[in-house]
Amino acid sequence: MARVLCITLNPALDLAFNLDALVLGSVNRPTWAQLEAAGKGVNVARVLAGLGHDVTVSGFLGADNDAPFQLAFTRNALTDAFVRVPGETRINAKIAEQSGRVTDINGPGMPTDATHLQALIDTLDGELASATPPQAVVVAGSLPQGCHWMILARC
Repeated sequence: MARVLCITLNPALDLAFNLDALVLGSVNRPTWAQLEAAGKGVNVARVLAGLGHDVTVSGFLGADNDAPFQLAFTRNALTDAFVRVPGETRINAKIAEQSGRVTDINGPGMPTDATHLQALIDTLDGELASATPPQAVVVAGSLPQGCHWMILARC
């Protein structure tokens, strides 16, 4: 199987609710709720690892709430190469109704600065220059505050 590096710069904790029907302006009681480490790159990594690939995940994680990610990485045999930044990783709310309608409320993400970006570049350079470099790189998801898509050209 392949060694894959999955990069997600703006991961999220997905807080998912299943409701009979969302009633705005009222207290809603879900029939089911789940909090899960997510983000496009983390989700792709989870699937690839489940298919037997050796997967490393990287990007930015908030240092204040990284425990669910650490648990997910352990459960899914993912190698953690995330750069921790001050603050909390964003939380996205997903509300699924019995009718099939789904409402997403996505948080803005943590701000990043040049120091964080350099730490990530150093981490990715190390991954790419390792004795067993990845055979594939996946970049997925949105960008956090203060991060422009042009940074990917530098990575």
